[in-house]
Amino acid sequence: MQAEAKALDSGSVSQSLSTRSAAGGRSGGWIGWLFALPHLILFFVFLLGPTVYGFFISLREWHVLAKQHPFVGLANYQAALSDDIFWIALRNTAYFVFLVVPLGNLVSLLLALGLGQVRRLQTFYKVAFYMPVVISIAVVAVLWQWLYNTQVGLLNLYLGTMVNGLRQLGLPLSAFQPIPWLSDPHWTMPSIALMSIWWGAGGNMILYLAGINNIPPDYYEAARIDGANAWQVFKSITWPLLRPTTLFCLVFSVLGAFQIFGQSYVLYGGGAGPGRAGLTLVLYMYQQGFSQYEIGYGAAIAYLLFAIVLAFTAVQFRLLSNREESRS
Repeated sequence: MQAEAKALDSGSVSQSLSTRSAAGGRSGGWIGWLFALPHLILFFVFLLGPTVYGFFISLREWHVLAKQHPFVGLANYQAALSDDIFWIALRNTAYFVFLVVPLGNLVSLLLALGLGQVRRLQTFYKVAFYMPVVISIAVVAVLWQWLYNTQVGLLNLYLGTMVNGLRQLGLPLSAFQPIPWLSDPHWTMPSIALMSIWWGAGGNMILYLAGINNIPPDYYEAARIDGANAWQVFKSITWPLLRPTTLFCLVFSVLGAFQIFGQSYVLYGGGAGPGRAGLTLVLYMYQQGFSQYEIGYGAAIAYLLFAIVLAFTAVQFRLLSNREESRS
């Protein structure tokens, strides 16, 4: 009888504990949602809501001063795809991406490799190379606007001094002619790209440096024992193990490059540069939406840009994943 009583007592205790744990789990779930509520409110109010509403606007003829906003379906998208200026802006943006993404990541990788070999004052060099990243693009553009000045800019001054020095050494070079960095359509986008690489190289440098420091040193020690040179070590150890970091840097570099706005806007005062050579998709969207007040047309341009970036990112993931599968 005592054994049966103990069994009943233990059963009732376990049942009560399970009931309490279930109730605690339910209350814990509500507490978790309560903690996530501020973020969810911000997400729905400031991200998901405006995104859905922006797509709704892109389907209407939406002028700021008009009282009626009639539904036009995909007419804004069709108008954008048949707009010559849209294709000029897309071409300029693609040219900027083609310049900035590979060259910018190459500069960042070289800086990270160099800093990886530095033992003294490494923190100082990290801060020095990363400092441009924290500067506002408006400040960077004004600074480089003076550097690019055709007559008194330091860039032309240094290039002229270098060319004159090489001529004095006997090299058959012609006299240096100042480069119209911002007034020549052929130099407009390379000038913006050079400024952007200087501005953003430090960010990816930190990521590449973190990836390099995450590689086990035993791999490098084994390579040295086998007599591998620096290029063989980079090709067989460093570069393959940096592929996840490289994918991350490439994807976010493409995302940032396609959204170029501040550089052109500040350098050309909201204009498009000589021959529209500085016009980008985001700048054109801004002009249509906030200068011409064609909100529906500007929203359509924004969603076309979103589709282009999404497709480009998917291709990047597919190519790099296929390369990883072929190696494995």
